[in-house]
Amino acid sequence: MNKSWQRNALASAIVAAAWGVAPTALAQDTEIKIAQPLEEVTVVARQKSSAEDVIAERLEYDVVTDIISNEQIVRVGDPNVASALRRVPGLTLVDDKFIYVRGLGERYSSAQLNSALVPSPDLQRNVIPLDIFPAEVIESLAVQKVYSADMPANFGGGNVDIRTRALPNDLLVNVTVGSGWSSASTGKDGLTYNGGGDDALGTDDGTRALPAEITQAIQTYRGDISVANIFQTLNKDGGFHTIPEAQAINRKIAASLNRDIDITTKSNGPDKKIKAGVGYNFDLSDDWNLGFIAMGSYDNKVRNKDRTNRSSNNPERIYSDTQRTVDEVSLNGFGSVGLAYGLDHQIDYTHLFIRDTDDEASITTGFNANNAEIDSGNQYVTYELRYEERELRTNQLRGEHKLVSTFNDVVYELPFRWADDLAFEWFYSDSKATTDKPNEVSVEGMNAIDMDTGAVLSTRIEDLSTAAVFRFTDLADNVESYGWDLVLPVEGDNYRLELSGGYDGSRKDRSYLGTTVNIDTSNADPDALAGTPGEALCCGRIEDRDNGFIASLGSAEAESYLAAQTLDAWYGKFDVTWNDTWRVSGGLRREDFKQAALPIDTLDFDNQLRVSDDELADIVVAEAKNYPSLSMTYMTQDFWAETFQFRLGYGGTTVRPDLREVAVVQYIDPVTDYRVVGNPYLQTSDLQNYDARGEWFFDNGNSFTVSLFHKNIDSPIETIRAAGSDDNVVLTFVNAEEAQLTGVEMEWLYDMQPIGAEGFFVSGNVTYSDSEITITDTDIGLTNNKRRMTGHSKEVANIQVGFDSPDGYHSATLAYNFFGERILFAARDGADDAYEQPFNSLDLNYAFYPMENLSVRLRLTNLLNQEREVKQDGVVILEEVADRTLSLGVKWDL
Repeated sequence: MNKSWQRNALASAIVAAAWGVAPTALAQDTEIKIAQPLEEVTVVARQKSSAEDVIAERLEYDVVTDIISNEQIVRVGDPNVASALRRVPGLTLVDDKFIYVRGLGERYSSAQLNSALVPSPDLQRNVIPLDIFPAEVIESLAVQKVYSADMPANFGGGNVDIRTRALPNDLLVNVTVGSGWSSASTGKDGLTYNGGGDDALGTDDGTRALPAEITQAIQTYRGDISVANIFQTLNKDGGFHTIPEAQAINRKIAASLNRDIDITTKSNGPDKKIKAGVGYNFDLSDDWNLGFIAMGSYDNKVRNKDRTNRSSNNPERIYSDTQRTVDEVSLNGFGSVGLAYGLDHQIDYTHLFIRDTDDEASITTGFNANNAEIDSGNQYVTYELRYEERELRTNQLRGEHKLVSTFNDVVYELPFRWADDLAFEWFYSDSKATTDKPNEVSVEGMNAIDMDTGAVLSTRIEDLSTAAVFRFTDLADNVESYGWDLVLPVEGDNYRLELSGGYDGSRKDRSYLGTTVNIDTSNADPDALAGTPGEALCCGRIEDRDNGFIASLGSAEAESYLAAQTLDAWYGKFDVTWNDTWRVSGGLRREDFKQAALPIDTLDFDNQLRVSDDELADIVVAEAKNYPSLSMTYMTQDFWAETFQFRLGYGGTTVRPDLREVAVVQYIDPVTDYRVVGNPYLQTSDLQNYDARGEWFFDNGNSFTVSLFHKNIDSPIETIRAAGSDDNVVLTFVNAEEAQLTGVEMEWLYDMQPIGAEGFFVSGNVTYSDSEITITDTDIGLTNNKRRMTGHSKEVANIQVGFDSPDGYHSATLAYNFFGERILFAARDGADDAYEQPFNSLDLNYAFYPMENLSVRLRLTNLLNQEREVKQDGVVILEEVADRTLSLGVKWDL
């Protein structure tokens, strides 16, 4: 397979959807502040001034939008975007990576980078893991929870726009070094194995790569390395070849695998962190200005993430314990160059590189109802290695231009002046996200144990056709995103009007290619299976013909697919303010969307497409729809607060299934260890969104906000348990008939100085909501066809108590985050739904400023030592150990 074949197949699928072609053919502006000398007023006012800046920007938006500034992120000490977003009303953080908006699951949130679409490097999620964006590159975060026509219509609970840093006013230089400790990991034994020489940089040096011998064998034997096919292929040359000769070739193919896979123990060291940044701004002339900024960071930490899984039907006899260690490496680079001509023109180029790698080793032991019953003296054991290297590379160009004013200045002064502020804004973004999982290994074994003590007496590899599985996966997403806007402000005696319109487009193609090599031991000599994987699969045992090892390719499920999305969108919008009292805005957006996900079999050299002509018509999506928005704001003074606003909003939006949700390829969810498989027949969900919000802003910086929201969802996508055995959880996705969500959220900021607590403040937000989903298709065997939506939490709370010392040397924040019980997946056949249990998180951040250019930061997380639990039928079916962490960093600014 090659790139051109992929693109041609994808293009053909989309053309077939759009034009009805017979599918048979397919078979063929904020500036960075330079550190100033510390003065008492500077530190004390830092929180208040940043809050006032946020409020000022919020007031400018015509719809409900929450802002987190760079100053707020720095103050609290958030290491990345995901951590910072926990403080936004109605948002919760899942797995320290993914944002849930207003209690809804991740599918109802979306993220942009400087208003552009970027792909997710995480193949298990349909949204970007926000922990990969380091806080240092962020200028601000805008969370829009009410739809407007200039936003993408794929808008459920909200959209997060990550705005990268602007250019500095002057010279900027800073360096941060730090370390960290984990209560469950640092100084304790963890699991490890022999990897590659570049693992410390988060990249494999080729040690784990698919061997060239196997790549060649796939071509030579046309995807079938069975002894029979090798024998048949050899004899095509007209010579005389024997079965033992074919067997020897098969064993040689197996022996080419990297079998240095024994898992050992090693004491985990402390975290390692280093960050640096430099920037400068050049005045080229009175009109021309050039600036740049460059930043980089490196972070390495090792975490023990032990887990217990239990059967809900028989937890005392069917369960497993997993000892798991993950070595995490993050390597980031950010650069931006900007050129400005006065106030009328600016062009920026931004490059972002993110590498996020997990190197995992785990050993799972347990009992089942088959050959490892708890009183049989046998205990099954699974050895697993997973090296997952994720990268995101983004190049962006952005421009802002005042067209009419420039024409007036340079060419000819027009007689009308109402169009002087006509602005033309544009962007182009080219991104590539890759996930490389080389030599993902799983080996099934059996332990003989002492029934009295539980001690392991001996171990061996199971005699199975897939006793050892070596899987190689490559995912590549290429996304082009581009667009432009025309914005015309017009101001009269008692009104302000802004007219805008524009275009957004994106093109995305994905290749997901998997290759699986199996070691079949079903006819192997039992003596050859004795020992650990490293002992049984190496030292000449595979090569010995008497041991009976056999290699094979592929699995029962689809392993690869090709996919593409195209989106073309146009919008028009108005925003009018009358007498600084009433503000009405609205617009209409039209989107033309096409998507195709085609399962393929790279081992089938005759017909790689694993879909019939009839099936293709159902799995290719082509739709063109209109999405309206309308909002109204009433503004007045001295209604309890000095400034009051009341907002009403409506928006018609959509939530489309992600490519991974419609692809029939099976993967393992790293959070739960459950298997997940897509559904190619998923449909788009349409939403009707209603919002009301009252906002009180006080001159002293205090604020209070209360919001009501309601959503009607047609054909919502739900995560359910697929058919399978009790100890083998497989999840999939279906469309329900309808769902509703209703809730209220409150937010506040209060300076405690009036009550005698100088330097203290309290801020936070709480959200309460409820939902109901209805599934009319009872044939799929769900236990509850009417219930809450999966992933929805009724209660969400984020509360902070902060302190800035009057002398300017100390700053601290105690942050509490909570989300209520939520359904992880809908169960079937009479079993209750699986509920992720409430989670309470308490973090402490402290900063000390001993010198003008020096700061020391201390961060403590999970002080409550909360564990993650999932319950079903009153049984804890999944639990993961708690992890308290401490991190210490020292930053120097020039």
